[in-house]
Amino acid sequence: MAPQTRTRQARKSSQHPPNNSSRPSRVVKIDQSEDQNGNEPEDLTEDIDDDDLCPICQMLLHEPVLTTCGHSLCNFCMATWASTSLAAPMTIVDVDEEPVPFDPVSDLEARCPMCRTLTTAKPDEQRSSALETKYPRAHLQRLQESSSSQPSKATASSIQTITVHIGNRHRLVPAPPNGPSQNQHDWHFFVQPSRTDIIEEVHIHLHPTFRQPHIVRTRPPYAISRLGWGFFTITASIILKAGYSWVSEEAEEAPDGAAKGALPLEWTLDFDGFGGKGSMGRCRLKVRNDKEWGRTDREQARDERARRRMVRAYEDDGRYEPVDEE
Repeated sequence: MAPQTRTRQARKSSQHPPNNSSRPSRVVKIDQSEDQNGNEPEDLTEDIDDDDLCPICQMLLHEPVLTTCGHSLCNFCMATWASTSLAAPMTIVDVDEEPVPFDPVSDLEARCPMCRTLTTAKPDEQRSSALETKYPRAHLQRLQESSSSQPSKATASSIQTITVHIGNRHRLVPAPPNGPSQNQHDWHFFVQPSRTDIIEEVHIHLHPTFRQPHIVRTRPPYAISRLGWGFFTITASIILKAGYSWVSEEAEEAPDGAAKGALPLEWTLDFDGFGGKGSMGRCRLKVRNDKEWGRTDREQARDERARRRMVRAYEDDGRYEPVDEE
């Protein structure tokens, strides 16, 4: 007797044609309800090659993505894995690097769950279409399961990854003639989160020798500029709005008492990087949201409209003065 093809379910439908392929496969049984007479429905199964299974959930690849190291996973599985497996907390980049929209799959560099090499992933549209054609019943079942599991996905998606740039610009200025001052470093420190709508304020802590060592910025730009003679380390504590918390062991209690509502980031002023113009660090940070992300956008728009109405009222009676960001 010829050896049987390895499967992960012993029972097969008698109407299903034999699998003549030498590639390992599994048999997927499609759930069917009884008909109106109470008779059992026809047993519908599909052989699925192991290469078409997600290595994480062990089901037919759903919305597959392809890693740079050549492995295929479900989009949701890869995003979940990457969000908990960030490769590096901070990457030093050019201070003039333009921010780009963040994608939770393709923009996260993580270690591949299969080979553990650093990798990113992108949607594999061609593979997705091929799987839908090759396994129509299993694909339909995956769609139904995806729809029915929205609550669990919503729980997972309550943790989102945002990008925060922290760094400084720098230029060297001539020392004043006939003066003892050595302040030749004109630097501009900044914190640039990709989601400013969830930021309550940023506390900037300078060296204690400064006349005003603690500065609070309640709206962007979260930045300060100074003229000094040397470099030192600045601590910026990013405070989230109520209903949000940092997913980090380094997170601290916010000034209002919210648990993990503040995240301190340190940056040592850079006067030499990229030809002396400074540099910045790009961080991928996780935030837990107790509210709906879509609702946040609506709240932000509402708050901005209220702020503009208040500004116009103050402008009308001559009491409005723009905030000095310095």
